[in-house]
Amino acid sequence: MQIAAACFALVTFSTNSHAWTPNANELGTAITSGDFTAYENNLRTWLSAKVPANISEEALKPVLLDATVALPLAQRQFIAKVGPGNLANFAKADPKNKTFLAWLLGNSKALHEYLLAATPLSIPAREDNSYGLPLGGLENWKNIFSADPQSKDGINLKIAIATSIRPPGTGSRGSGQQKVPSTPLVRYQYFRDAHAKRELFPSFDKLTAWDMTHVVCSGGSEVDLSWGRDMVRTMASDLLNGERVVETTSMVWRRNSPVSHVDYKTLLDGGGKCGPRSSWSVFICQAWGIPAIGVGQPAHACVAYKGLNGWQVAYGRGWDASKLEGMGGREFLASVASRDNANFSTVERLRWFSTTLAAKEQSAAVVAVAKALDKTKEISDKELKASQKAEEMDADSGGPLSKAATTKPAEKPEPPSAVPPGIIRVLGSSFEKTGGITVWGGEPRVAVENSYGGGKQIYFPQGMASCWAGYKINVPQTGYYEMTTKVATINSGMALMVRSYGAMATVKSATATNVWRNDTKGLGPQMAVDNDFGTRWAVNGGVDQASLDMDLGAPTPISTIMIDERAYEKVSKFRLEYKLGTGDWKQIFEGTTIGNSYAKDFPQVTADHVRLSTLDCSGNTGGPTFWEVSVGTVRDGFAWIGLPWTAATWQNSKPVEIHLVKGERMIWINAPYQRGVALKSFDLKFRGTAPLPAPKPAQASAGL
Repeated sequence: MQIAAACFALVTFSTNSHAWTPNANELGTAITSGDFTAYENNLRTWLSAKVPANISEEALKPVLLDATVALPLAQRQFIAKVGPGNLANFAKADPKNKTFLAWLLGNSKALHEYLLAATPLSIPAREDNSYGLPLGGLENWKNIFSADPQSKDGINLKIAIATSIRPPGTGSRGSGQQKVPSTPLVRYQYFRDAHAKRELFPSFDKLTAWDMTHVVCSGGSEVDLSWGRDMVRTMASDLLNGERVVETTSMVWRRNSPVSHVDYKTLLDGGGKCGPRSSWSVFICQAWGIPAIGVGQPAHACVAYKGLNGWQVAYGRGWDASKLEGMGGREFLASVASRDNANFSTVERLRWFSTTLAAKEQSAAVVAVAKALDKTKEISDKELKASQKAEEMDADSGGPLSKAATTKPAEKPEPPSAVPPGIIRVLGSSFEKTGGITVWGGEPRVAVENSYGGGKQIYFPQGMASCWAGYKINVPQTGYYEMTTKVATINSGMALMVRSYGAMATVKSATATNVWRNDTKGLGPQMAVDNDFGTRWAVNGGVDQASLDMDLGAPTPISTIMIDERAYEKVSKFRLEYKLGTGDWKQIFEGTTIGNSYAKDFPQVTADHVRLSTLDCSGNTGGPTFWEVSVGTVRDGFAWIGLPWTAATWQNSKPVEIHLVKGERMIWINAPYQRGVALKSFDLKFRGTAPLPAPKPAQASAGL
């Protein structure tokens, strides 16, 4: 009774004793019995009689527009492409299958949407017309249909059709995919809910069911897909403007990755060359509802995606070098242009009609009309050669985001947040100074961005040998403070260096034996003793041996030294000396390499002059550079903050201890070369006036 009731809901066609017409009774009988052969034969005969004797576009259009023809034509195409025998087996396998078929074969909109979505992309494959519709897709769709009444109409219908045709894991294979793909039902429900919550880009609403097949097929897990949207909101929210999330691929780079790509979070962490980057590009587009396909090129892999201006290839050599969906880039572009043509539905329905005609001449004439309507504009050489971010195909880019040329997200107020008693909270965007040293290009400074959730944040970009920001803080009392940061990191193993000045001896003046190009104003010796993280003393290239003489102005006890040779790190041997009054220079110690966080204690001496001399430099470049040299008895504030790997979402770092001196001070935060760190804020909490005791050496186990 259920099948009969559903079938009687079909459009009722007039019947008489002289001719067969499509009717609900015979369709219901075919579904109930599982015998579709007679019904399909009758449909073909009836449809062929609808074709006019003089075949032309003008003569055929009224037939296609006839509502009484549209459903039978789609029914016949569906039965023929699935195969009457296969459809019979499907109908007999489960009572739910019959209910589903009764609805589908009586629903012109759903049937047409499915048939057009399942039509091959390739124009030659469509013209050959030998393709079939597998039962697996119907099984997928039936399960979705049975589980969710919302799947029968609107955008949910298109999501259901797309997921049934191309279930998860059937898209571009590559790094980061879940080992066991989700079921079609789970994937349908995921994108249904994501759309309902408005988490996908607005362009998703305008996609066809075929377009959606290149979204829902993602090999990423549902957890990864949701995280992918979160990481863009956190690290690259300006890319939400213009739906440009494919540009996050610029963040994914590391040759010979040490990280196993078990999911897309680890793919972002470990990076990779072209293959993993291609996988990332496809994934992050699909997470936001953008159709995307992996692209093969000679010795390279990249991505094709449907942006706001149509299909584009990115991070590669262009369309003419591309292979995707079993065809070359030129053929792919022509095929999608044909599919996007306003005549696509008409063309395909004419092909359906042609297969109902026994006379070859008639069939060929209908096909000729279809071909005449299937005209698309010629693809230009410029389009074929175009590639977004082609310059980053096989090279590490400077900054991951072309921020200067984009519209930033709208500014929102900082969300209310209670600061616990005794905590000094400093917003990342409140810095006084910023600077950096470039490696791959880009602007040597931190970038200020509007946070997706409100307020602002800063970004220490990739491609910098060093990048820093300085914060003016009113320190309430001298002592040791716990410092924590709220950060988002792309890679594991990242760290920030923190430095503050004021605890060590004041230097009255400084002289040097050599200054780069005699630029004493900008790079003179005074720059190495000014307690400013962003200034330096530099020596001419090719010069290995140079000295910095620091005049302390009065006899001063000293027992420790801190040296910052940040980024350039050329010294391979050096000497520290002192003298008092008119006495001779006396050696304190000799050392080798320095780097960006050198510190050493030594037996206390009293001096009014201290001299740091470089004795040798690595290689033959010479030209050592020192950002800061400090001596005294109590070290300036310094710490390395080991950052958690946050997979590009916000987390708090573990606290570190830093010594600060009472009064107005600058706290400098420096990001050495790495893949990029976002900073929202940092907290300072007074801990006491004495340093924490050094950790005891680990005791050997008795069993070892």
